[in-house]
Amino acid sequence: MSTSRTLILARRVIQQMMADRRTLALIVVVPVILLSFLGILIRAEAGGLAVGIVNEDEGVTLAGRAVTLGDRLAEVLGDFEEFGAEAMSPGQAERRLEEGSVDAVIFVGPDFTAQVTQTRHLALRVVFEGSNPMIADRLRTIFERVALQAANNFVVVASSPAGDLPELTATIDAAYIHSGPEYDTLDYMAPALIGFFVFFFVFLLTCVSFLRERLAGTLERLQATPIRAHEIIVGYMAGFLLFGLVQGVITLLFMVFVLNIHYAGNLLNIFVVEVLLVVVSVNLGIFLSTFAQNEFQVLQFVPLVVVSQGLLGGVIWQVEDMPGWLQPVSKLMPLTYATQALRDVMIKGESLLDVAGPLGVVLFFAVLVIILSSRTAGRATI
Repeated sequence: MSTSRTLILARRVIQQMMADRRTLALIVVVPVILLSFLGILIRAEAGGLAVGIVNEDEGVTLAGRAVTLGDRLAEVLGDFEEFGAEAMSPGQAERRLEEGSVDAVIFVGPDFTAQVTQTRHLALRVVFEGSNPMIADRLRTIFERVALQAANNFVVVASSPAGDLPELTATIDAAYIHSGPEYDTLDYMAPALIGFFVFFFVFLLTCVSFLRERLAGTLERLQATPIRAHEIIVGYMAGFLLFGLVQGVITLLFMVFVLNIHYAGNLLNIFVVEVLLVVVSVNLGIFLSTFAQNEFQVLQFVPLVVVSQGLLGGVIWQVEDMPGWLQPVSKLMPLTYATQALRDVMIKGESLLDVAGPLGVVLFFAVLVIILSSRTAGRATI
């Protein structure tokens, strides 16, 4: 092997890379930006959980003393730092659960203490909001500790000096507004993963394919004909859209029928959200590909456009748990709203009208990138 020839080739590669400022930025700046976001998100404290307690317990009289287990239970709940406990009426609790402003509500009936005294068993009735199964599982574990601690506390307080009250047992009687005990982490992540993979692969497919059309001179020849810029975009969009929708269908069906995820919404509604997201990713791919001169430069958009939305678009971390200054950045990303709509449809079983808000924002992004891609594609040449 000739060392001189090897060094010549190495120097040529270095000179080419040094002349490409965009590549240097990719190597130096982009990893720093993404790692900064990742470090902030990992170290950010999770948002506080909200728990309500409806305490209607009338208590009992034991050995001449008034004992109310519901009050003891409320005291124990107040000692936990994992969540904030708030007393509320039954009507307020039901309304807050439907709104999703509380994660769970503990209901203590009027005869709660009397039943525990008679049965020697504490059955804690809890209604979980349930849209995030991971939060429900976390709270259920905490409530098991709460129930045992309250039961032991009750034994100490209610026992006579002879200590004739036996140890109590405790269980959780759980109900769910959304999802259920069979839902797991994958069920919660599935809507976000469907949106992310559809966005990622369709964006990459469109970027590379449209760039090849430019490199082959097809776009220049089309511009020499009477065809207009918006007609070019609509034609390319229709072609890319077909493959994007096929990819979306495959992703959705694989999740549902192979990975056996649980879902509550209509599959057709889920597909409608996917369609809008595909339109966004197709036209965003067309728009950004006009700024690339080769396929390597196309790949440079992936960390900035796709990975950043994977980190900040609610796929892994909830937007509400992000630092306040980072949340506006998240709300500028179409994947944030697509993820919200997909989760509401798949986990809460909501209709398209129910998710009209986030769906309207995705539609706005779709119209915006269609306009941008029409303007840039009409002037795109190599």
